[in-house]
Amino acid sequence: MSELTGALRETLHEKENIISELEELAKAVNVDYQAEIARLTGKYQESGGLPPEFAELLDKRFAEAVKAANAGESLFLARKEKMEKLSGETDALLAAGELATLKEVELLEKNILEIDPQSELLTRIAPLKAQLLADEAAVKAAEEAVLKLAAELEELCAAGDITPLHDRKPGIEAEFAQLANIPRHAALRYNEAHRKASVTLAQHYETLDLARWENYTRKLDLCAALEKMLEWSDDELSGGSKKLNELREQWKKLGSVPKEKNEEINPRYLELTRKVQHKIDEFFARKRQMQKIASSEKETLCIEAETMADSTDWKDTAVKMRDLQAKWKLLPRAGAKENELYQRFRAAQDKFFNARKAVFDEREKRFAASAEVKNALISEAENLSDPRRARQLREEFRNAGFAGKADQALYEKFNAAMDNFFNARKAENASKEERVKELISEITSLTADPAVALPRIREIREELRQCNIRNARQSAEAALKAFDNALNELRRNEQRRKEENSDTMAMKLADAYQAWKDGAETTVPDAGEFAGFNKLQTMAKMLAQAVAGDNKAAAKLDRQIENARSERLRICEAMESLGGKAPEKAAVQDLAAELQFAMLGDFGKNSAPSAAATADPQELCAQFAACGIVPPEELIELQQRFAAAKAVLKL
Repeated sequence: MSELTGALRETLHEKENIISELEELAKAVNVDYQAEIARLTGKYQESGGLPPEFAELLDKRFAEAVKAANAGESLFLARKEKMEKLSGETDALLAAGELATLKEVELLEKNILEIDPQSELLTRIAPLKAQLLADEAAVKAAEEAVLKLAAELEELCAAGDITPLHDRKPGIEAEFAQLANIPRHAALRYNEAHRKASVTLAQHYETLDLARWENYTRKLDLCAALEKMLEWSDDELSGGSKKLNELREQWKKLGSVPKEKNEEINPRYLELTRKVQHKIDEFFARKRQMQKIASSEKETLCIEAETMADSTDWKDTAVKMRDLQAKWKLLPRAGAKENELYQRFRAAQDKFFNARKAVFDEREKRFAASAEVKNALISEAENLSDPRRARQLREEFRNAGFAGKADQALYEKFNAAMDNFFNARKAENASKEERVKELISEITSLTADPAVALPRIREIREELRQCNIRNARQSAEAALKAFDNALNELRRNEQRRKEENSDTMAMKLADAYQAWKDGAETTVPDAGEFAGFNKLQTMAKMLAQAVAGDNKAAAKLDRQIENARSERLRICEAMESLGGKAPEKAAVQDLAAELQFAMLGDFGKNSAPSAAATADPQELCAQFAACGIVPPEELIELQQRFAAAKAVLKL
């Protein structure tokens, strides 16, 4: 198996090498493509067979390589044809010599480089290209020089100064005459610039005389301006010196005038400037006098301001200080002392007003702090819910202090918030009062059947508590008391019925117990008959179990009977104590009583009378009705004894 694998590998390598040779053939030049393709095809076919999975892939690559080699031959032939054509073009250009252009040579060179960068045609055209480049450089240099001369002429013409143009123009003409091989467009530009320069110089000479007449006209205008200055008011003369100097400068810049006008214009100008200068000097002399007076008056204002600078009479002094400011503004400037006096006056003013501002700022801080407190109280008042807090809010608002200009608005806003609260509370109380009346009426109607209405009464009590209307409290309490009395009376009646029923039920169970004790046939009442009497129900169940032979139940029943005996004796004694009757000795000496005291001990004996003295007779009745059974004779005796105690208490 390994030998087959090695042979297969050699075949694969051989075929891949043949394909690689074909792929390289597409890039070759000066070879017999068809002969090479035929050779490699035969070699590929003789190299041996391959499994289908390898043969399909390599055959496809081989076909593509053959196709590429054929395409390479076509490309080689096309390049060869192009090179032959380029060789003919090279011969034509070399034959043309100086008639050939640099652009044609460069295009030919580019085409040759694209096909064969190593072609000998490049060497053949290199001298012609060098000659054409040198000729072009010479033309370029001549072009730059001519354009430079043309630009210089254009610049001199545009400058407007004839002297540089007049001096430089001959030199430019000499330089242009020495240049050769000048391009046509450069020569045309130079000729145009030279023509304009010649025209400019000619016009200058023609207009030179006109310029003198123009100077004369302008000088007449300056003299008219000087004559107008002689009519200026004092307000205008404050800038007279500057204006006079400007006119003098303008006169100096003007050139000469025609000779026939020279004797006329110069004396007129000198006389006018002398008169204007004299008028200006007189004005400033008067101004200096006025400044001296203003200086004295401003000195007085400074003294007055300095005298009041330390005043704390903020209102009146501020008015006086502003009056001084108004007077200062009406006075003219004090000349050289103006700044010094103004700084002095300003310092006194600033000292007072800065101190006043500091005091007012401090006051404004107090006002702002007060306003902040009052705004907080207003916000609380707007969300107030507790009327007890309302009185505190008013007191805190009064103690918050004055808030300046905003105080009245804050006061009104606070009162409005408080009024809104109390008005809303009044409306709420009125609604609650109406609701309380409805509830009282409902209580009265529910008193007719208090047992059924008890859950609703609890809801009404809670609603009355939430309403908390003081004016209706007595009426509500009276209605509730009437309901409670009716409910208590109903409960007493039910208790009496229950007590009466309990005696009958207890006796029925006691008879059954006695029959069981006597060994007679016993029919134990069903425990369900004693519903509402838990102890009787429990003892009925125990008796049924005891009758069925349950000794444990029998023992428990006996203990329950002893407990019931003690409980009934205790309750009877408590009722008798409430009626003012001491316990009988016979009852104490009774065996059951002895057992009771033995169970309770001395503490029970001492504390029982005290407990009875404070017992509720109604509660004792309920307890007696809930007691368990004792033997029938004892039960009858205890029931009679309890009934006698109740009669004494008129229950």
